[in-house]
Amino acid sequence: MIPLRQLVYKSLPRTSILRTRAQVLVGSRFQSTVQTPNNEVKVVNEKQPFQGKRKASKFKPVNNKLRDISSQIRASVNSSSNDLTESIEILEEGLSYLREIQQVEGLSDETIFSIFQPILASIIDKSLDPSYNNTGSRSVNEILDIFISYNVAHAYHFSRAMIHELKSGEERKVMYENVLQYWVKFIEYSKTSNNPYVFKMYRVLRENSFHQHDIKNLAYYAYVQSCLLQDLKYDFKDALKLLQTEELPEIFQIKRTIMSLGLNKSLSKDFQLFEKKLEAFNLESLDPNGSIIINKINNAIIHSDTNLLNKVYEQMQDASIKNNKPINENTLIRLMNGYYECQSHSKVFQVFQQMIQNGIEKPSIASWDFVIRSMGHPSYIRGLTKEQRDTTVTNIERTVQTIVGNGTELTPKTLSIIVGCFANLNRFDKVDEYLNKYSTEGEGSLKVIHTANNNILIGLLLNKKIAEAEQKLKELMANGSNYVPSTTTMNSFINHYAKTKNYKAVDGILKFMKQYNIPDEVGTYTIIIDLYFKLHREKGFAPDIQELLSSFKNAGVNGLQINEYTLATLIDGLVKDGTNLAAARVLYDHISKKNKLSPQTMTSMMKGELDYGLIGNAETIFDKYIKTVRNDARIWNLMIKSLLAKHDNLALDYYLRFKEQSKLNLKVQPNYYTFYFLLSHFLKKGKTEQVQFLINEMSNMTSSELGYELPKILRSLTDKYKIPSNLLHEINKSN
Repeated sequence: MIPLRQLVYKSLPRTSILRTRAQVLVGSRFQSTVQTPNNEVKVVNEKQPFQGKRKASKFKPVNNKLRDISSQIRASVNSSSNDLTESIEILEEGLSYLREIQQVEGLSDETIFSIFQPILASIIDKSLDPSYNNTGSRSVNEILDIFISYNVAHAYHFSRAMIHELKSGEERKVMYENVLQYWVKFIEYSKTSNNPYVFKMYRVLRENSFHQHDIKNLAYYAYVQSCLLQDLKYDFKDALKLLQTEELPEIFQIKRTIMSLGLNKSLSKDFQLFEKKLEAFNLESLDPNGSIIINKINNAIIHSDTNLLNKVYEQMQDASIKNNKPINENTLIRLMNGYYECQSHSKVFQVFQQMIQNGIEKPSIASWDFVIRSMGHPSYIRGLTKEQRDTTVTNIERTVQTIVGNGTELTPKTLSIIVGCFANLNRFDKVDEYLNKYSTEGEGSLKVIHTANNNILIGLLLNKKIAEAEQKLKELMANGSNYVPSTTTMNSFINHYAKTKNYKAVDGILKFMKQYNIPDEVGTYTIIIDLYFKLHREKGFAPDIQELLSSFKNAGVNGLQINEYTLATLIDGLVKDGTNLAAARVLYDHISKKNKLSPQTMTSMMKGELDYGLIGNAETIFDKYIKTVRNDARIWNLMIKSLLAKHDNLALDYYLRFKEQSKLNLKVQPNYYTFYFLLSHFLKKGKTEQVQFLINEMSNMTSSELGYELPKILRSLTDKYKIPSNLLHEINKSN
């Protein structure tokens, strides 16, 4: 039987089919409202029009022409048994017509792009499917050119072509060159089209296990292999230019991509050579002070990843020794900043000591600043005894004496750090002493900057000297210095008043911030949300979350933009320290009903439940995450690491589940971080049986999979535990 569409339009060319069908729909839709010269249109209302305000619909209806044309193309693609020729022709004509009418119909680029992604994914997948008889169809390159010409190509389409090429069995040199050609084609398209959606994740792409880093990882792999096959010198600078990036993928990331895409069998021999050679290339070409190291440090700071910083530090040291190039002070300052931001203060001291030992006899004041800041940071001094606090005060004073004794000049910033440390340690006698000794307010020459005053106020609040903090703020605002407190300082006031249920004072601070244009931030709103919940519960009311979030848009100086990032940050702020977990749960429940939960929001809430709440709640979020968002090693490792502190048997059970599911899903399996977390924990606990079990589990890991820390740990265990011979071999390779 001839399909209805073909029966009705059989005698028309395809372009006419699309145009005529669209025109019929539009014509009939507006027929009753088009006024002609001879007929006056009268609109008769059978019902009285609704006089009230209609609630705006959350979803915009899809344009009828766009919907009709895309439906025809989708039907053609779905019904094609072994030849896509007709479907691709209809696709071209449909896209051409839509681009012609785009402006008149008010169709955005994003609307057209998103509607067509499921269709295009199906076309590219079918065109690469060997079970299809595609001899009469266009080549993959021709299909990509069509997608490009209408600005609907996505990174997914290029990555699928690259994967297909790597599975083709083509001569290796040609195969890798073809992969690189697809990459270059993608880069050129991305630049010339200026399309911001080329990496946007759509449901169909998520279901097809697309990861945006795969395409870059495959291109890098192909580049290195091409260099090896053609005896060309590998240059990381050329690789950076080719990939259009500031940071090259790590070997373990390349391997994860290859395994997840099912390429490990066809590329196993090639990858072994790639792994061995690239490690040598990287070490030879790595500048311990270069942009690659700096980018890695910045990346670790963004993710608050101390382990990653440790790895970068080891790479710096190895490259320094290998290339006989010392690590300079500026690089070490960046590293200290990284450890400081991750609140790993002992590492700040360690890097500084290493700096002195390596011949930097007179560190700059910037280096000293980080050492002093770490000594007085709230997270460092929180657990100190009275005796330890006194020792810390003495150490700060000795440090200042050393700086001055070396002939290094203190700066206003350094003075602000010193008085801030003393304030945090509740030694306000020292605050006065050092201000009098070094500032222009006393006998010195250093200006007292606003940061110093902020630090003093925060120190007073930290030590619960509230009345003194309030009085000090009044004095500072009235002394003619044009002092305006920072957002962090104001948040400290708000936080105190909220905890003591002084709601009037909270309101006063918020008005004060608006009056003096002190910018609010997510941290401010995190405190307000918790306060809002508590206030409503005290009065027996149910909090209206939507009303609260809407009010934030017009609050403060700039207002808070409610999006995935801010919602995740609000949740993260509420679960921090576990004090506002109940409020976080209410907000999370509201978001889950009103919005699509972002991965960041889910992981923040899961972490909060693991650290301070109910493990059962965390498990529910975890199950939903791996089923509806993505199943990746990161979420498994987060679950395992957090469970170790509370329930290490359950953490081990999750490891076994992690390992078991990897049999069906090669792209997601235990990695360096999994074993590092587990091994470190059970060693600390002295559980020898579990340690031996984990060592045996690592027996098939390669040196690159073991990373930098695990080989060190394993070497220290060779006398006490039985290390499998192949694992011992890999450990020795990592020397």
